[in-house]
Amino acid sequence: MRIGSHFTDLRSRRSRAVDLKTSLILRIAAVAVGCFVLVTAAMLLESRWEARQHATAMAELVAKHLNLQLLRINTGIDASKRFPDWDALLTHTQTDGECVRLQDIRGRVVRSNCVGTLAHQDEAPVWFSAAWSVLTPENQAESAVSYKGQDYGTVVVSSDPKAIAGHAWSDMQHLLTLTALTILSLSLLVYVAIARALAPTKNVIAGLNRISAGVFSHRLPRFKLSELQRIAEVANELAEKVETTLSQRADLLKRLMNAQEEERRHLARELHDELGQNLTAIAALAASLEKSAEQASPDLSDEARILSQISLSTMQAMRQTLAHLRPADIDKFGLSESLKHLVDVCSASHGHTTRFELNVPREIAPLSDTAAIHIFRIAQEGLTNAAKHADAKTVRLSLESVSFAQPKDPHAAGIRLTIEDDGKGRRFNGKMSAGGMGILNMQERVAALGGSISFDDRPGGGLTVHVIVPVNMKQKQPGERPRD
Repeated sequence: MRIGSHFTDLRSRRSRAVDLKTSLILRIAAVAVGCFVLVTAAMLLESRWEARQHATAMAELVAKHLNLQLLRINTGIDASKRFPDWDALLTHTQTDGECVRLQDIRGRVVRSNCVGTLAHQDEAPVWFSAAWSVLTPENQAESAVSYKGQDYGTVVVSSDPKAIAGHAWSDMQHLLTLTALTILSLSLLVYVAIARALAPTKNVIAGLNRISAGVFSHRLPRFKLSELQRIAEVANELAEKVETTLSQRADLLKRLMNAQEEERRHLARELHDELGQNLTAIAALAASLEKSAEQASPDLSDEARILSQISLSTMQAMRQTLAHLRPADIDKFGLSESLKHLVDVCSASHGHTTRFELNVPREIAPLSDTAAIHIFRIAQEGLTNAAKHADAKTVRLSLESVSFAQPKDPHAAGIRLTIEDDGKGRRFNGKMSAGGMGILNMQERVAALGGSISFDDRPGGGLTVHVIVPVNMKQKQPGERPRD
């Protein structure tokens, strides 16, 4: 009986979940991308600050230069028609994409000098230019030109956003590339570290799958990580408790089944020894009375004949009851002969509707009386079930020796009982006359023997029952003889 069927829903939910390693890697990747975005934003802000500082310094430098020119004009050193004269200054200080304008007090442009960008200069990527335009919507600086309290205008220094973005990208691309490579390398190292750290989880999952499949004797190994070790300890404790509980339940079932069979044996012996002898005596007396009264009292002779028939009928019913309580063939001839007799009885009872086939080897592993009677009862339940409730046309019963894998002995000797029919399937085969307990009774008997049972519905209709029980000597009870 498979315990793992109770965990079907849990497995389906687990198959839809993300494993721990993938979840951690995704989070690390998100953190790495966030770090790269933050680094890029910080470098953009720094470039913005430097651009503003340059524009402010440039505006102040040009304003001072024009103030000095006004001083020279006032002293007669320079001609007023040359104002404003900044060619010599801008030749060495103005950058690509930068414009320097002088506006009068009314805002009109007196003079402007703009420098374009080189045709071969690399442009910044679209995403970088977009980010730059968001962080630096405008980039210009102003500085007033005055002499002796009189305003002569304002110097305005501005830059083309694309040109500034290109300069920033030229300065930052190598650093950004290095940052991206560093983050990628760290992510890979962290991935390897996490993969190595979580490698033992495969053993945890494999062990839990074995436990969920019913192998409660399996134990998880020790782990270096305290969290995994605690999981292993809890899982092992739970498996041990379940194993102990199932062992106690199997032992209790075994004791109950043995007590039931012993009670049946005792009842069969009492019926045979007491009631059987009395019925035999009654039949003999009735026959003697019938013979004595044939001439003296014909009416009494008829009643004696009826009494003899009743006693014989009662003896026949008692023999059938005794055969059901304790098949005599098991005690005398063993399991193989008992199964042959069982098939003969079933054929005689259902011969007109169901054909029974038996396949039993000449030699099978020795069985104790307890194991033999349990296997016989399982076969009896299966044959009756298939014939009466599944309307099977053909029922095949086979018995063979196999290697039975147990927790403490993977190569223990065992016996496999197979019952195959072409009836209506498990839906009807599970309904026994005694309250619908057919399958449950078979499962309990198999559990009492420490074996396994499986029910396989055939695609075209019918049911196949596989029963495997161990036949080691531990099954023997004191005073029992091994049976084949």
